[in-house]
Amino acid sequence: MIRINDDWVIDVDAYNYVLKKDMHRDKVRKDGTVEHVWDVRGYFSGPEKALKRLREEIIRDELREAEIGLPEAVTAIQRCTREWSEIIERIMKA
Repeated sequence: MIRINDDWVIDVDAYNYVLKKDMHRDKVRKDGTVEHVWDVRGYFSGPEKALKRLREEIIRDELREAEIGLPEAVTAIQRCTREWSEIIERIMKA
């Protein structure tokens, strides 16, 4: 699993790169085991496609949270794009 930041991971299996949002909670199953809660946002054939989708998801999450006007939406999109760019920059430096 690739931890991108506190909210996002890319889980890697034999077939896919799975973009997941960390819901920051656990749930107890009927058998008593505890599992972490993830919101799966998509299955991708490569990490670059998962990261591209991450940008879309960051923007979508930001815009979904409030009713705002177009100027505020543009500002939010620019802020989210900067956040995504910083994530990519950190990954490339590693």
